[in-house]
Amino acid sequence: MIGGFIWFLFAAMTLGGGALVATSKNILHCAFGLLAALLGVCVMYAFLGADFLAIAQVVVYVGGILVLVLFGVMMTHRLQARSLREEIVQPLAAFGAAVLVFALSVIVITRQVWPVQEIADPEPTTRAIGRAFLTTHLFPFEFASILLLVAMMGAAMITRERKVDDAEEDAGS
Repeated sequence: MIGGFIWFLFAAMTLGGGALVATSKNILHCAFGLLAALLGVCVMYAFLGADFLAIAQVVVYVGGILVLVLFGVMMTHRLQARSLREEIVQPLAAFGAAVLVFALSVIVITRQVWPVQEIADPEPTTRAIGRAFLTTHLFPFEFASILLLVAMMGAAMITRERKVDDAEEDAGS
């Protein structure tokens, strides 16, 4: 009984965070809404017994993507005075698309025949996934980490402030 209440509490937190991302004009408020939505999804993964997905959600999305978004907000201080939404067309189009996707989802869910079966308590999957990452899938795992490192270095190079000497060298060549 209490588990169902907690599930719906975090589902509401996820939906509220998503709504804040979609409706807020302040980019920092959007980032905090994204944080709430991602943490809510993490808790729902944990409730479903997907322990690896819950931890990956925190590490990759909350710890990585959201931190990059916040650094992007801090580095682009010029966006503070500019409004993200200047026309009424965007919220109306987004609302229409959301209603359409919701209606199609309800139709698909209600017409599907869902088989009911007894499920034992889920066993942790982290050991098997960790073993696969370090044996059979080592190359793609390391390649992804190098790719992310290069992307972070590129973002740092793009956002760094240019010195006067650098600008004169570029103009002279």
